[in-house]
Amino acid sequence: MTAMTAPRSPRVPRAGAHDIAVLVAAVTVLVISGWDALDWPSALPYLFALVILSLMDIRLPHGDSVDVDSAVIIASVYLFGPAIAAWLVFISRILAHVALHGLSFSWSLAASISKRIVGISAGFAILWLVPSPSWERAQIFMEVLALGLAYVTAGLLYGQVSLAAERRDSILRMAASNIALQGPVLATGVSVGILTVLIHDGMAVWGLLLVLFLALTTRQSFALLLDVRQGYQATVEALIGAMEAQQSHELGVGSEVAIMARAAGAEYGWFGKSVENMGYAALLLHFGLSFTSWDDATTTARPTPLAEVQFLRPVAPIVEAAKNPPTKVSVTRRTLIAAYIVALCISRLSPARTDAMVASLAGQLMPKERWRSEAAVERAARKLGVS
Repeated sequence: MTAMTAPRSPRVPRAGAHDIAVLVAAVTVLVISGWDALDWPSALPYLFALVILSLMDIRLPHGDSVDVDSAVIIASVYLFGPAIAAWLVFISRILAHVALHGLSFSWSLAASISKRIVGISAGFAILWLVPSPSWERAQIFMEVLALGLAYVTAGLLYGQVSLAAERRDSILRMAASNIALQGPVLATGVSVGILTVLIHDGMAVWGLLLVLFLALTTRQSFALLLDVRQGYQATVEALIGAMEAQQSHELGVGSEVAIMARAAGAEYGWFGKSVENMGYAALLLHFGLSFTSWDDATTTARPTPLAEVQFLRPVAPIVEAAKNPPTKVSVTRRTLIAAYIVALCISRLSPARTDAMVASLAGQLMPKERWRSEAAVERAARKLGVS
């Protein structure tokens, strides 16, 4: 059995990186916007709304956060200009941080401000490229849409930089994974931002209350989704804990196999649910669990109790492809590749379990698929410190 080294502690971002980013972005938005028409009285309700939303950030397990204040910031940039929007972000974030954590400094505070200021700069800059249609309402819609898309895209990419550097991963791949997870939230932020601008003149503060309600509803829906996914993870961890209690000599190996399988899936180029399912498949295969029980005498299959677990059903094809000969199950090429990657990961930590499995799956793959899979596992092993 090959031991996996302890995970590296998260790297603390350098002070200069966030400070320079904030300074450059702030100077940019302040220089390109005029100071002679700053409408602070009208912007104050937006400050209160941002403070409330800043208190309700959602932290993701991998260290990123979900932005629920995008709509208000997008509307602030369009209605009041980038200078006021930047100050609203500064003030609201600092007030929220003081309310939650006191006067202690936090790098996450600097990162959250940096990301939003960069988004404001990108969003305001893109307005210069938007054409001017003859219909005024259409122009407003197009301008806010372009501003919003630029804001969320720039913020998303900027937020992945430090994480990608820490993990030595692709920024674009991590961003794509987060889009898959946060896509509905990002789209809602842009849509509600457009709505905020359109109803600003007619409804004033009442319109902002409606926007705040929509933002909080979106936040709670996403938080519920995360809770459900964490419940799935807890269920699998409880199952694995019970299995490890019977095999104490392999304590912790199942979790290491799952981590490596997810890392290898990401190295292959997959993300989101595909990578998550590979982690579950690795856990199940490591402990010899399956979704079907074959009767070799009658060549018929009976479902096991595991087949009744609803959220694990997308994992079943990977497990069955790895455990059964190709004559018994028919799977897609993608599933076959996923099963081969998972089997390779298990073989790195428990070689005796998967020699036949690896050989069977390798024989079903094209040489290019096999080489690419093996290279992905090697890269994941190096990153995780598996010898």
